Amino acid sequence: MKTAFKMTLGAAALALAPQIAMAETEVTYSSWFPGSSTLHTKVLTPFFDRVTEATGGEVTFKVFTDGTVAGGRNTLQAIRDGVADMGLLATSYHPGELSTAAWLSEGSILVRDALVGAGAYNEMIFKHCPQCLDEMEAQGIVPIAYHATPPYKTMCNKPVETAEDMKGLRVRTFGSWASWVNAAGGNAVTMTVPEAYEGLERGQLDCVAGSAAWLIQFSLFDVVKDVSNLPIGTFAGGIPLNMNADTWGDLSAEQQTLFYKEGIAAAVDVAVEFDAEDNQALAEAGGHNVNVIEPAEDLKAAFAAFAETEVDRMKALAEQREIANAETLLETYLGLLKKWEGIVDELDGDRDAIAARIYQEAMPVGQ
Repeated sequence: MKTAFKMTLGAAALALAPQIAMAETEVTYSSWFPGSSTLHTKVLTPFFDRVTEATGGEVTFKVFTDGTVAGGRNTLQAIRDGVADMGLLATSYHPGELSTAAWLSEGSILVRDALVGAGAYNEMIFKHCPQCLDEMEAQGIVPIAYHATPPYKTMCNKPVETAEDMKGLRVRTFGSWASWVNAAGGNAVTMTVPEAYEGLERGQLDCVAGSAAWLIQFSLFDVVKDVSNLPIGTFAGGIPLNMNADTWGDLSAEQQTLFYKEGIAAAVDVAVEFDAEDNQALAEAGGHNVNVIEPAEDLKAAFAAFAETEVDRMKALAEQREIANAETLLETYLGLLKKWEGIVDELDGDRDAIAARIYQEAMPVGQ
């Protein structure tokens, strides 16, 4: 029987009850990231291990990586149809099915950093965007935790230092980054992250806008020669932890609460571990004959001027996509971003403290 998402939120929010003995549940997880990537080795695998240990082995996981079950654009369908119980989703890949959440993810330039994005986006979705939850429910999927990544950089096969250098560049990107690239005189190209390697290798692309960690995670060191060290905005809206609603309904209320608690810890781990790997990639770039180029003043000024238009762009995009309640949603989200900037600064980036705070203030449990 399909379990209604809103009802399961209420069940999961109950105080922890004595553990009920249940048959072992093996949960399948589909990822299009490499199994050797930090996302798996330092975020998801530790999450799976914590859940299995906490449930006394009642919940275990079978993980498929490297897109062997589903790619970035069809993972939602795979989870919805029960091909996999969980999987790596990105809201930006599904502007039709997850229209409101995908629109909020467009506001990348508004997000200061990954920890701020994790706090603000989770609180936005779970506490202030019922239509976002309705969109997930319509797909038969329960969101558990959303993540954000460190600010993107532009990684190219040619130097990009000045505003003039942006002109004519073919850049793999999406969302607000696509608008920035086009405004700067380049050409935004839509493709998934794994496809970008081949795009650079075959000369279909000049650049990829993304996390510097991708130089390691997706072996972009092999096809990139220069990295523009200009932060161009943070992606908030990855859903590394979610579950098919029927599978979710088979879990006890205690197990559901455990998934939320450990899930938000994993979302914070994405921010912390990806930031560390971004720094590692930039530090190791010289050893791969990749140049890290500091942006010229005119390029910084051009991006700053574009960033000033972001709120108006978001409003126009909402009208174009017919997003209901867009003005109220955007105003709320902007307020949450400011709120979480203060919280992250107050907690000085402490992983456990930030995870606990998000769980307490943003998640549908932990009140």
